[in-house]
Amino acid sequence: MTVFDILAKRNADKLRAVRADGASIRYHLRMDNSEAGVIDAFELFNGVSLAFNSIPQGTASWDDIEPLELQIDWCLRGRFQLDDGIRLGDGELAVHDERVRKRSMRFPAPLYTGFTIRISQSEGAEVLSRLLSLDFDALAQRLTGSSGCKIYAPDPSMKALLESFWDIDEREPLMRLRLKALELISLVNATPRLAPRTEDYLQRSTIDSLERGMRLLGSNLEQNVAVADVAEASCMGISAFKEKFTKTFGITPMAYRRQCRMERAAQLLGATDKSISDIALSVGYRNPSKFSAAFAAAFGRSPSGYRAANSSGSAHLANAFQSRE
Repeated sequence: MTVFDILAKRNADKLRAVRADGASIRYHLRMDNSEAGVIDAFELFNGVSLAFNSIPQGTASWDDIEPLELQIDWCLRGRFQLDDGIRLGDGELAVHDERVRKRSMRFPAPLYTGFTIRISQSEGAEVLSRLLSLDFDALAQRLTGSSGCKIYAPDPSMKALLESFWDIDEREPLMRLRLKALELISLVNATPRLAPRTEDYLQRSTIDSLERGMRLLGSNLEQNVAVADVAEASCMGISAFKEKFTKTFGITPMAYRRQCRMERAAQLLGATDKSISDIALSVGYRNPSKFSAAFAAAFGRSPSGYRAANSSGSAHLANAFQSRE
């Protein structure tokens, strides 16, 4: 039984297997707000799994098993937070062990895309030690430190390798992902001084204020909202709010509001028969031409072209924004 099998059994109301194709199993992760994330899990070796994660904004709370294992999380884009203080952003690599509790996972950006490699410290460690001729226990201790977690900024060579995991197509995916995982562990082992992340942690109260601002930016999309008003509601000056919002969520405040508008427009185009001009008004655009230009910039096609290609219902939005299906 894999780690995901155990998690799904303990969290039947949160994690559900929806498809198996031989190489992988797809799970739906139900968020606390009832939105659904997608996890594609591969069992690479005995005790070593790889999961591609595409998770919408929200919080997922579950009963984790705190197994004796090493986890490597890499964020392609978005943001990922644990209550233990781990915050992972675009291009960052986190390595942590069972000392880090995983009861609540927060995804503050509109979409988190990344992967997780889980290596059990019994079977998985033994397999990798044998295949790569390395001291896995010493490697795990170096990577996690005294706190059980470290966050790194990969160098260009390692970043290129991490990004290449998404290049795998349907041709022998399991074997090719095995080789990439082995290459990654080998490269990490051969890099004695991984560069630590330089970003400072924010206090919980600051993050709460920023998330309050994010909720305001994502609401009342038909109205005009000034960043100054959102900053004031977040108890910050406008410059501090812009800087901290962008650093925390990887997107500027107004770009985030524009993204929310376009996502809402896409939902209405796919699920209703409203005219394009009415949809434009409902997301704050009085000029249909400006709306069409903004929509095309976000989705790569006009509103009418998008509607024609996505007339099957609500699945269109997830497909449009997920980078891996």
